[in-house]
Amino acid sequence: MTRLSFSQNWTLFNVIIALWVLFSLTQAEAAVLRPHVSVTGDTVTLGDLFDDAGTASDIVIASAPRPGAPTAISVSRISQVARRNGIAWRNTQGLTRIVVSRSGIPLAPEITRAALAEAIAEEAPTVAAKGLIEVVFTSGADRLMVTDDEIPSLAVEQVAFDNRSGRFRAIVRVPANAENAQRFRVSGRAYPALDIPVLTRRMSPGDEITDADVDWVRIPATRVSQNIIDDTSHLIGFTPRRSLRPGEPVRSSDVEPPRLVEKGSIVSVTYRLANMSLSTRGRALEDGALGEIIKIVNPRSHRTIEVEVTGANQAQVAPIGPIRVSSLK
Repeated sequence: MTRLSFSQNWTLFNVIIALWVLFSLTQAEAAVLRPHVSVTGDTVTLGDLFDDAGTASDIVIASAPRPGAPTAISVSRISQVARRNGIAWRNTQGLTRIVVSRSGIPLAPEITRAALAEAIAEEAPTVAAKGLIEVVFTSGADRLMVTDDEIPSLAVEQVAFDNRSGRFRAIVRVPANAENAQRFRVSGRAYPALDIPVLTRRMSPGDEITDADVDWVRIPATRVSQNIIDDTSHLIGFTPRRSLRPGEPVRSSDVEPPRLVEKGSIVSVTYRLANMSLSTRGRALEDGALGEIIKIVNPRSHRTIEVEVTGANQAQVAPIGPIRVSSLK
């Protein structure tokens, strides 16, 4: 029988110890706790917290927070639950708490603005009377989120509005009617605004403004003076008096009806009375737009009459009295 030397015995002993340590470490004991965790469901499990929780992965340790509202779970609590379920984890990282967040879908800004605008309109009716309420957020709105299976909604529980500065602070609930809704504080500024038609392209005198040339922008009501056009009926079909740039409010003095009759052109004139209709031609003494009253002269008789422009080089004499004539001096 071969006897081992002392050095061989010592080496064998070290190998046995190493193998014992290796096999005594279970899979769960090799787990590592994550310092930051993001979940998608309604609960937080050991599998979410540890990178290798083994058979204990499905053990629930807490309810998931609302999207946009991270929470913290103490490491001592995690350690207790982990050990009860076979995870002999050691806190070699010196962690005291684990931050847990939940993924979600950001609430559309339009939903938030509409809810706040309605609440501020009720709180400050004098501001609402000046126009549509436009809302600009300074803090809090970027944290408003819902889960994948929730209807995007928001309810305003409280709002404080300063009429002088336009600043507001509010507490909102997301989603609006959920039992586990999260409450957030948001702040910003609100002001009355008006929707104004503007041109979509640069236009020059002689260009006729069509529906395709008009878009709408919302601007603060304080920037809208009395001569700013706020109705497309005073814009479409008109022509600029000067070159106009796109995206800017248009003043009533910036446009005029298109000239259907130019000074010096030959105009066909119709006079209707009952079943009788008379026609003649004359030379225009001035420019004229649709519906305007201009003077024309008969080249043969050299008499002038006032007519109403009805189309391109077309006019009529309204049957409201005798035709007014005068001699050309």
